[in-house]
Amino acid sequence: MTGTYFRRLVRTGFLLFFLAVLVTASGNGDHRPIALDSLVAPHRYNVVSWEISHFPDKWVHKLGDVFSGINPLAKGPPDAAQRRAQVREFFNLGRELQNLELQITAENSGLGRIAPEVAIQIRRIEKQREAMRGDVEETVESEMGAVLNLEGFSSWPGLIFPPVDTHFSNPPGVLVLSPRDRIFRLKTIVLRPELTNQEKERLEDMVLGEEDLSALVVEISGIATFPSIVSERGDLRRALDAVAHEWLHHWFFFKPLGQGFWDSPQMTTLNETAATIGGMEMGALAHAAITGEPAVRKLVPPRDPFGASRSFDFDGAIRETRLRTEELLAQGEIPEAEDYMEKRRRLLVDQGFRIRKINQAFFAFRQSYATDPGSISPIDAQLRELRQRSDSLEDFLKTVAGFGSYSEFLEHLASDL
Repeated sequence: MTGTYFRRLVRTGFLLFFLAVLVTASGNGDHRPIALDSLVAPHRYNVVSWEISHFPDKWVHKLGDVFSGINPLAKGPPDAAQRRAQVREFFNLGRELQNLELQITAENSGLGRIAPEVAIQIRRIEKQREAMRGDVEETVESEMGAVLNLEGFSSWPGLIFPPVDTHFSNPPGVLVLSPRDRIFRLKTIVLRPELTNQEKERLEDMVLGEEDLSALVVEISGIATFPSIVSERGDLRRALDAVAHEWLHHWFFFKPLGQGFWDSPQMTTLNETAATIGGMEMGALAHAAITGEPAVRKLVPPRDPFGASRSFDFDGAIRETRLRTEELLAQGEIPEAEDYMEKRRRLLVDQGFRIRKINQAFFAFRQSYATDPGSISPIDAQLRELRQRSDSLEDFLKTVAGFGSYSEFLEHLASDL
C-alpha cells in the first residue's frame, strides 16, 4: 500500500511541477516592457524563484510523511480531530500575533521600540506557527479537497484536478496602475511583500512624477501561484475563502474563462467575481468541517476590510466616493477629483478605517471584484442572478467556466430569461 502511494505521489509531483510552470507563466498578465520597469525593479517579486524554492518543499514534506509511516519507531499521524484543532490553533496564534503588533504600533507610534517581554512573546508565537505550518497546510488542503469532492469537482472518484495546494505566508503585494483621467486597470505588477509605507509612497510618487499615472501598492490576501500563497494573517474563515478563491483560479486556468482572464476588463472581473462567490461558499463548508460550526453560505464577502467597526456605512461611503469621482473625471476635472478622493479618505480614517490612499488606482483595483463597494460593474448582480438559477454550486461554476468572452456570458443570461 505504501509503495503504491509513494509511486502515485511521485507521478503527481511531476505533474504538479508542470502545472506550476504553466500557472506561473500565465499569472503575470501583460508582459510588455514599459519605461517604469526600472523604477519597479528593486521591488519586484520573483515568482519563478519562489516556485523553484517552494514547490519542492511542499513535496519533500509529503514524502516525509510517507517515510514516517514506514518507520516503525515513528509516532503515528494525528487523527482528524487533532489535525483540525491544530488548524484552529494556528490561526488563533496568528490573531494573538496581530494583536501584539497592533499594541506595539499604538504604544510606540510605529518607531519600532519593542518591550523585551513582547519581543519574546512574538518570537515564541512565530516559532510555534512555523513548526506546525506544513501540517496545517496539508489539513486545509485535505478539508478543501473533501469539500470539492462533495460538490462534484472530482475528475473521477476522489481525484481533484488541479489538486488543492497552498502555502500560508505573507503574500506579495501588487502595484496597480491607472490613467489619471479615468479609472482603468492599466497594469498590475507583483511586488515583494512587507514594503514599508515609506517605500510604497516613494514608489507611487515616482510613478506619478515620471509616468503621470495613478499608482497604488495594494496588499492582497492571496495569489494563484502554485502552490497558491494565502495570507497567514487574519481569521480562519477568510483564509479558507482565499484558499478556495485561488484554487478556482487554478481550475479556471484550464477552462475558457480562465484562458480569457486578460482579454478584457470585463473578463478579468468575471473571473475574480466568480472566484469570490464560489470561494465564499466553499470556504464556508470547509470552515464548518474544521470548526464544527454551521456552514453559512454567504454570497457577499465580509466588509470592513480596513478594520473599523460596522456602525459606519463603509460600503455606502466608498460607493458614493466612486460615483462622484467618476463624475469629476468625466468633466475633465482631474485635480478636483484627486482632492475629493483625499478628503473622503480622511473622512474614513476619522471613522476608524485604516486607508492609506484613495486614488484612481484604488478604484481600478477594486473594480475587478464586482462584489466590492468600490466597483460599479454590473457583473456582481449578473453572477448572483446566474447563481440563483443554478441547481448547485457545481452547476454555477461549471457554467461560468465555459464562457470564453463576456458577450457569451451575457447571451447565456439573456437566453435563460
